[in-house]
Amino acid sequence: MMVTFVSQCEKKALDRTRRVLDAFADRIGNSTWQTIITEEGLDAVKKLLRKTASKNTAVSCHWIRSRSRTELVWVVGNRGKFSHDGLVPVNTTVKHQPDTSSENQWLHGQSIQIVAVLAALLHDIGKATVGFQRKLRPNGHSQFGDPYRHEWISLRLFQAMMYGCKTDTEWLDRLIHFNKYMVENPSWLDQLGNDETKENIQYLDELPPLAQLISWLIVTHHRLPFFQQYFSAEKRQAARKNSQYWGESINELYGSLHPADGWVKNSKGWSDRKDIGDFWKLEAVIMESKVWQSAVARWARKARDHAPLRKLAESVIADPFVMHLSRLALMLGDHNYSSLPQNHNKRAKGDIKFLNSVAANTDRNTGTLKQSLDEHLIGVGEFTARIARE
Repeated sequence: MMVTFVSQCEKKALDRTRRVLDAFADRIGNSTWQTIITEEGLDAVKKLLRKTASKNTAVSCHWIRSRSRTELVWVVGNRGKFSHDGLVPVNTTVKHQPDTSSENQWLHGQSIQIVAVLAALLHDIGKATVGFQRKLRPNGHSQFGDPYRHEWISLRLFQAMMYGCKTDTEWLDRLIHFNKYMVENPSWLDQLGNDETKENIQYLDELPPLAQLISWLIVTHHRLPFFQQYFSAEKRQAARKNSQYWGESINELYGSLHPADGWVKNSKGWSDRKDIGDFWKLEAVIMESKVWQSAVARWARKARDHAPLRKLAESVIADPFVMHLSRLALMLGDHNYSSLPQNHNKRAKGDIKFLNSVAANTDRNTGTLKQSLDEHLIGVGEFTARIARE
């Protein structure tokens, strides 16, 4: 039989295999040998190679059956140096490809990423209020907590942004062209729900399915509401605990969700405060950031065009696993991006218009403003996307 030997050996193994193969075959290249040999002789070559093999040894033997056909006979050493058919790879890559790997083919994997990133881009828009911005500046701290926490204000702002939209497609299309919407509707902020004055109040169960989930993520990215407050009857509690999915109870929760004291509301000291209304007034409209608009448009388009997410949003999204993983990705993205120091190479770039005007947080050590708000939203979105993808 006529055979060809191919060596992919490295370091000292290269010299050892050359000595063996040179004794049995003609070298026709730096790492290739060819000869006519009997089956007994081929077994002898294999035994000698295996006797001196190490982790750096990799030799394949190909039987030339005809002019157009060869057959892999055996491989000695590292089989990873050859394909299943004994071919040597020309190019390799170390880039992680999660979308094509077998462990990342879960149906809702990308859906979770999309909803988590959309929520990340919206989760702190409520920090742009006069009251919150004053609190971040020197001597602006109060002995009391915010009358309404920023995540609840963010929820109300999100509802104002999609006011009048009856379907998920409508509000996603609006986000894709949100700058145009603001230009054509300069008084859109008049639709901002105010829980203090009880004006324009809208419950979550009145929203389209996907908007309900995004709203839930926005308003719970720091704290979950109290289970006892909304489902107090013992039988109903037992039913919720024993069921795999929340089913209709998620509608019940969304329909009764309100700013409970100790969750997203702090009524302590209200009689001594005169700035409660400042937490419902915007110091700046952060949605005017061009960089933020671009990021929101990109992910809104993904949400609109992603078929599994559209299928999931045909009814109320009540899968606790989807809700939990989406919230987890958002919270990890928020925590990690907020911890980045100044001049870190992973810091995002926001709109220069808001660089020193609207902040998201302060440095714990120095007390100075740390991240601009639109940069924070964009950065948390990028980190959330990476976490959800991995």
